[in-house]
Amino acid sequence: MKSLILTLLLVSANAYSIDVKIPKEQCSDVDIRDKMSPELKAHFSEPQNQDGVGWCYAFAAADLMSAETNKPLSSTHVSAIFNKGVDENFFLRTGYKIGKLFTGGAFDTSYEGGWIDWAIEDSSEAVYVCTEEALPFDRNRYGETARIINALEDIKKDIDNEEMTNICSRIEVIRNKSFENLKVEEIYRILEEDNLNRALSDIIKKNCKGHMVKVDEYDVKTIRRPSIRNRKNESLFSAMKRAKKKVLKNFEKIDEVLKKGRPLGVSYNVKHVMKQKGLHASVVTARRWKNGKCQFKIRNSWGRSCASYDRKEIEECNYEEGSFWVSDQKFIDLADTLDYISN
Repeated sequence: MKSLILTLLLVSANAYSIDVKIPKEQCSDVDIRDKMSPELKAHFSEPQNQDGVGWCYAFAAADLMSAETNKPLSSTHVSAIFNKGVDENFFLRTGYKIGKLFTGGAFDTSYEGGWIDWAIEDSSEAVYVCTEEALPFDRNRYGETARIINALEDIKKDIDNEEMTNICSRIEVIRNKSFENLKVEEIYRILEEDNLNRALSDIIKKNCKGHMVKVDEYDVKTIRRPSIRNRKNESLFSAMKRAKKKVLKNFEKIDEVLKKGRPLGVSYNVKHVMKQKGLHASVVTARRWKNGKCQFKIRNSWGRSCASYDRKEIEECNYEEGSFWVSDQKFIDLADTLDYISN
């Protein structure tokens, strides 16, 4: 079998980039949807839209768990579970609050940003996660969830100073849109007793009763970009050899995971695919050989649009599915970490 072709290029005195060329023999076409039920296949074929909310990690985590449970899971609930965990940890809570002072975001108090593996771990500890059907992020694809959380934040601010009848009227509007299984009084009591990062998780859990899926205690493995910096007393030749070996193993593992019908969560900087910078997370769902290159498909959460991408940096954008394709070289350049469920 033809070996993977790797060339290490010196970038600076201590840092290197890896020039990758995967041969056609090692790039068979694979799409995780081929092993999925019709319902799950439809879910992975529909575009997702985080609508400016920093919950991309939860969309990715929900997708990884959905492939395991054979049922689309709610990214909104995964975010709420993660945020509750953050709020219960003094150091994480403090870090998020300090970070919010400098980064802003879609919400005033609800946390944004997170890690795929931690979100899966927190969801496993919660045992049950709401289905996407019962709690979609955007029921009508017009930023509905974001508006609901903004409204809950406003109610939480006013709950101690505004008349109860007015607060209940405002809660009734929200209840009718997203939390039909709860009484207004129940939502009022939860908001009154706790901050929104904890309250939202409790509201969702109660509202989704009967529409929850049991999740196992998943073993999440992480593939990291190999370090190509010279270790102490390490020769350039040894560093190159070590990096080559690591990259070979990484691609072998990616091949193994995809062929099992499992997605991988990929964390990266969007500068690799657009003309802006920022940390982001998506999901790797397929691989193919096209135009003389091995290409990887990344399922994104930017909706049914191709406008954000720098077309010079990607191979193709699939408007209908909200995904894009990148070459093997671009893939290894952008992927900071890759998370997958191994059990």
